[in-house]
Amino acid sequence: MLGVRKQPRAAVVDELIDALRLFAVESDVFVDLFARAHHLGRSDLNAIMWISSSAAAGRPITVGELAMNLGLGAPATTALVDRLESSGHIRRTRSASDRRRVTLVMEPAAQALATEYFVPLSRLMADAVADDNLDDLRRATSIIRRLCGAVTDARVVAS
Repeated sequence: MLGVRKQPRAAVVDELIDALRLFAVESDVFVDLFARAHHLGRSDLNAIMWISSSAAAGRPITVGELAMNLGLGAPATTALVDRLESSGHIRRTRSASDRRRVTLVMEPAAQALATEYFVPLSRLMADAVADDNLDDLRRATSIIRRLCGAVTDARVVAS
């Protein structure tokens, strides 16, 4: 409605959501530059991100978990994994304790390439919040994680 002012909280929440939208778009553009330079599609890069972050957390990801995280069906995920494996970005590994369990691992050269590209961004982002105190950073992290959860929930409902 024209002429009706939003309550202060609603206005601040709108500003936060707008800032995150802009962050998402700018991040997409940055990531797409890397993807085009290395002949990768967006789903390929999203898969690489999930594979790499899962390994870094000490819990390699399975093809089924990757499919769920990407919102893809089994055939599309298998084709994506085949493509990434044949291009030398990842490899499949079998668990020593359960040979049926197949996890995905980044190849060292692919990991080094991604690190070379994304570490400077991480440094710039760390510099951008260098003057913020730890409590504010923790609160911001919590809020952003909850908002990411809301996006995940919306994706699940929409699919």
